Amino acid sequence: MLLLLNGAPGVGKSALADFYADRQPGTLVIEIDDLRRSIPGWEAIEESKVVARDLTLELAQDHLGRGEDVVIPQFLGRREFVDQLRAVAESAGTRFVEVVLHDDVDTIIERFRQRRRELAATGVRHPEADLSGDAIAPEIAAANENLRALAADFDLPVIEMGAGVQVAYESLCAKLPR
Repeated sequence: MLLLLNGAPGVGKSALADFYADRQPGTLVIEIDDLRRSIPGWEAIEESKVVARDLTLELAQDHLGRGEDVVIPQFLGRREFVDQLRAVAESAGTRFVEVVLHDDVDTIIERFRQRRRELAATGVRHPEADLSGDAIAPEIAAANENLRALAADFDLPVIEMGAGVQVAYESLCAKLPR
């Protein structure tokens, strides 16, 4: 299965992906932002976004071809890349599942700011670092609400993150097709 965990920045996508993978041997978690950051000079190269997504598609195709699951935790508001992921799953003869992660917007904003502080303290640059401090709250609130609407429009399962990663994992497993 190719599992897309879609949600606003800071909602807990990576935490849930890692928790899921720890319980599903052989699962590959592909962090698109990590791939992008591995490209020297990525911050100055707009094309690094496309390269990271292309690498994601190739990695997913290969790993699915080996008969293993792939989890991609990524905020995707536009559907083009989601369609490409779906096509990769179909070409590998496996399922594509997209779920939307949701939480209280103030909690997400605080989690996002905390992650930025931790990354700044260690000197790690992140693609979301270009989001100004004043823009964090409105951008995350808009992303969270837009994804809620997207989930309704496309009849996507919504996983509430407020009770923690263990409960979210159990909810996710209950909503996955058998």
